[in-house]
Amino acid sequence: MTQALNLANFANNLNTSGQTSNSGLQNSSITVNAGTGLSGGGTPSLGGSVTLNNAGVTSVSAGTGISVSASTGGVTITNSAPAVTAGEAKAWVAWTGNTSPSIISSYNVSSVTYVTTGTFNVNLTNALTDSNFACFANANYTGKGSTAGNDVINVTPITSSQAALTDYCNGGLRNSSYYSVAIFR
Repeated sequence: MTQALNLANFANNLNTSGQTSNSGLQNSSITVNAGTGLSGGGTPSLGGSVTLNNAGVTSVSAGTGISVSASTGGVTITNSAPAVTAGEAKAWVAWTGNTSPSIISSYNVSSVTYVTTGTFNVNLTNALTDSNFACFANANYTGKGSTAGNDVINVTPITSSQAALTDYCNGGLRNSSYYSVAIFR
């Protein structure tokens, strides 16, 4: 009985060319659902259309030394860590100033802080893999004539992102007017 009724409904919806309209079909439409990362979709009638759009990246997170410009849409991922090429300095800095260090130029150094007479901390922008790095430094003590003496500069790793510089001259600590430090790993 049901089959005969369905055939009768179908026959009643035929046009003069022998075709039926969508309303004459048992399922006259489909549903298109937008999945993860897509937008749009809908329920078009048969013969109709629907559009799916890329809704962008759903999430992006960055690890150490990587920065991300946005978390959705157009995303730029940048390696902000210093290069890890053997033989090249991983950080360097030149500064002037006794108690208020003023950086002249640097690479991978965020700041230099005065601790006490003859002692400064060199702070790295991007930490190295560990504190097993080598440091080389130079100091220039000007304006004191022939009593300037011979500086002995020690640079000691504190952490993977900080080194301490101490400036000794003739057995005591002192501040020089110019320093430069290079760090290798």
